[in-house]
Amino acid sequence: MDESRFTPSRGYYVLAGLVFVAGWVLFAWFLFKSLSGMGAKLQQVVVPGEKELTLREPGNYTIFYEYHSVIGDKVYSTEESLSGLACVLVSKAKNSEIALLPSSMNSTYEFGGRSGRSIFDFKIGQPGVYALSAGYPQGQQGPEVVLAVGKDFTTGLFATILGALALVFGSMGIAVAITLVTLLKRSKKKKLMASQA
Repeated sequence: MDESRFTPSRGYYVLAGLVFVAGWVLFAWFLFKSLSGMGAKLQQVVVPGEKELTLREPGNYTIFYEYHSVIGDKVYSTEESLSGLACVLVSKAKNSEIALLPSSMNSTYEFGGRSGRSIFDFKIGQPGVYALSAGYPQGQQGPEVVLAVGKDFTTGLFATILGALALVFGSMGIAVAITLVTLLKRSKKKKLMASQA
């Protein structure tokens, strides 16, 4: 068949519409599947108090303050800004304190009933067990809050969003291409038929 003389039917418009809809369905499915597993990548700590964290990879980590959070069947909801809370991270293997630096990026997230923002960054040279403790200065009262620790969490979240957007815009591009090619070929065919008549 001579492709240059092929005239697509109106069914190709339906195909373009299906591709467009499929892109949005994949977008929603990909986001849901990816974000539903993101929470598991964050280890939660209720403070004031101390908890041992098992950090399985060397590298950069971030501590987030979750002002809306859920642990088990308990819901935590506190002010978005937090002051006076002092945090200390200690390597159990070396019994040495790990430097906590103010977060270099103001990263935030919101999913699954949890909302948080980055407060500290730290780096470890080897995997192991680390004790994270936090509390208020002596004599100062403060709310019970949730901290969450994750490795490259913000980067992973950003990559997930970019991947989802690539799906939807890719499907839109394909749908537009199918529509334009169909429209142009059908228009050329109509002009050809009109000239022959």
